[in-house]
Amino acid sequence: MTGSIRHTDAARPPEVFLAVDAGNSKTVALAVDRDGVVLGRGRGSCGDIYGAESVDAAVDAVIDTAVAALRGAGADSEDVAAAAFRLAGVDYPEDAAFWDARLRDRLPGLRRRSIKNDAFASLRLIDGSGVGVSIAVGTGPAVAARSADGREECSGMFVFDHLGGSGLGEAGMHAVCRAWMGIGPQTSLTDAYSAFYEVGDGWELRHAFTRRFGARPFSDLWRAARVVLAAAHAGDAVAQDIVAAQAVAFVRYAEWCARRVGVDLASGALPVLLNGSVATSEHPAMRTALAARLHQVAPAARVVVSQASPLSGVVLDALAEGGIEVGPDVLTHVRDDHPEDFLLT
Repeated sequence: MTGSIRHTDAARPPEVFLAVDAGNSKTVALAVDRDGVVLGRGRGSCGDIYGAESVDAAVDAVIDTAVAALRGAGADSEDVAAAAFRLAGVDYPEDAAFWDARLRDRLPGLRRRSIKNDAFASLRLIDGSGVGVSIAVGTGPAVAARSADGREECSGMFVFDHLGGSGLGEAGMHAVCRAWMGIGPQTSLTDAYSAFYEVGDGWELRHAFTRRFGARPFSDLWRAARVVLAAAHAGDAVAQDIVAAQAVAFVRYAEWCARRVGVDLASGALPVLLNGSVATSEHPAMRTALAARLHQVAPAARVVVSQASPLSGVVLDALAEGGIEVGPDVLTHVRDDHPEDFLLT
């Protein structure tokens, strides 16, 4: 599916900017005008070439979602002034080259475009400049840094901890099972998981996810992230330890990304943005733990909790790369005004 809308010169649409944010749980895209007003939307499945069921499935998810957004705007790829693709799985130079070739093939009219890891999606949400550190805690982890002189680094494949919502869900299951076995502390997560997954105890919970026939997919554990966050916020020590361990790991990767762009995070030279569905959840345990850890290791750093989704940051990237000045007015206009289920994981 490449998009085949054609226009006469008299009926061409206004200038369009395309923003695509692809992760492991979903891919979302917006076509906007130069003020950031949404003209069209698209939503699809996993767009990560490392995480989808196949490389072709990831490509289809990204391309079809982009085309849906453009069609919603009454536009074609050749109408796009600039496009920003922020894709999970753009971890090595050859990944970006792969996507560039696929975009040339499937969206041949698309001329001005940038392709980066989705960790970079949120950086412009700090102040519009794109300079800073972003810690995005969604289904998985995404950490990135950009210095004032333009150097960039992201966590990519250099994450060696099970982080984000999927990590929270699995760690919670492990805690419930250890408590049932008598080799770990008792936790309110036992009752919470039993109710959430409709099982009787830790044995049934483990069986539900690991049996040979009819097991729940491990991706179903992602849904329990908010169960862990709620328990941590309510004061459960086990859940609090799970969240705190993730916060320590996330900040460690943020420090590494900052060093890679020539900045010591402790210097306070780079502001830090917290974003992603877990960090901005209605249950504040993760952002509280992240802020506390950042205060310990980088007390001079300004920490900002995002008020907009990473997709809004991708919109800002597309506008900036198309020559639009991303000042306070544009930052105010680009907000998450979407159908209720559009950004849900």
